[in-house]
Amino acid sequence: MIPIQSTIEGYQNSFEKANQFFQEENFTLGGGYTYEHGYFDHPLDWEEEHGYRYYLRIPVIALDGELDQPHTKVKLGQPFVIKHEFLTGNDPTARSGIFTALINQFSQPISTEGSPIHEKWLDRARSLIQTLEQKMMLDDTWQGR
Repeated sequence: MIPIQSTIEGYQNSFEKANQFFQEENFTLGGGYTYEHGYFDHPLDWEEEHGYRYYLRIPVIALDGELDQPHTKVKLGQPFVIKHEFLTGNDPTARSGIFTALINQFSQPISTEGSPIHEKWLDRARSLIQTLEQKMMLDDTWQGR
């Protein structure tokens, strides 16, 4: 994980407006969010075909209410780049069997701790952050600047 300095840290809006803003910029709310916090994710290497992905992640924290409610006020955290690895072929740790296959359909995660992140992806993340900063400055629904 590599933090990216940005002026968007601390910005606030309703969840509905924030979610709409980030969707228009091709971010998705990561599937592992809770009612208190989550991450807007943007893949940085969409054109590559390999067993991992680099993401620009922007933390989002619910200030009053639950994250998935339209009028909940949310606050953005410090953006960062993360590398997520996954298997693209057969899982060598998989156990065969009909019953097991019905219950356990996913491979074990691959650790990315200590994996270097190429400067190419950091540059792409910084460029995306600059775009977000410029658009947020023009959008008066964002507070906390």
